[in-house]
Amino acid sequence: MIIAGTMPIEGLELTKGRAELKGSKLIVNNKEFPVSMGTGALIGAVVKTLEYFNKGAPTVITAGDIGDGSGSLKIYEELKNIDDDLLVIHYIKPKISCIKEIDFSPKIIADAGGMYAGKAAGIGNKFHLFLPDVGELAFLADEKSSHPAYVRGFISEIDNTEVPKLIEMAYKNNMPEYLLVKGETDYIVKNGIILDTINSPKIEAMECIGGTGDTLTGLVSSLTYCGYKTEEACVLGSKINRHLGEYLNATPRTQIEEIINVIPEVLKNLDI
Repeated sequence: MIIAGTMPIEGLELTKGRAELKGSKLIVNNKEFPVSMGTGALIGAVVKTLEYFNKGAPTVITAGDIGDGSGSLKIYEELKNIDDDLLVIHYIKPKISCIKEIDFSPKIIADAGGMYAGKAAGIGNKFHLFLPDVGELAFLADEKSSHPAYVRGFISEIDNTEVPKLIEMAYKNNMPEYLLVKGETDYIVKNGIILDTINSPKIEAMECIGGTGDTLTGLVSSLTYCGYKTEEACVLGSKINRHLGEYLNATPRTQIEEIINVIPEVLKNLDI
């Protein structure tokens, strides 16, 4: 399993290796990263989930990128020759020409920039799973938009009650077989059909804690890698992510590393 994504660290060269998690620090190839940074939260969730299932550690490909795209280009170049069964592409600057050069023979799950690049390039159907929030779903639904910042007004103003409408619109634009729409209610979708919705336990503080969408992506990706069918992984991952907040009695002050580090305990309590 490979996780690819940038870190907002100036000057960080391409780094590749197995990931370890020690408290609030990720360690990859003897370099330390805070787990609180977007891609870091996803990696942390994967590390703790795979640890519970005795599946070893994921391989991480990362580089520093503070918006100029230099680190992203290094990651794209590295992804031309991947040989693992599952690739997760996370925070990365969308580059249409680069995303088209990736080998799509493994299952590829995308969130954030990886998802934006796939949609903008018109090759979303080559991916296995996208995990948008409702705002990102509006971008996927807008066939004329190349970036979430440029979603047309009438689409961006659709509220949460109209998520099914956005899903229907999105599937006219080369979507992956599966979508997991993250939000107050999580929607699990296959080929445009809503298979299930998850809205409990409802932990309102989770919406205020940065990184909980990343932990959900990490949980679902890990469960898929561990052999769960994709729809099962999406349903189970959505439930587990909510139970993490319930287990901690989360408040807006709860840190994402606290949530990540209790993943094994919650999996055990849920008898998974």
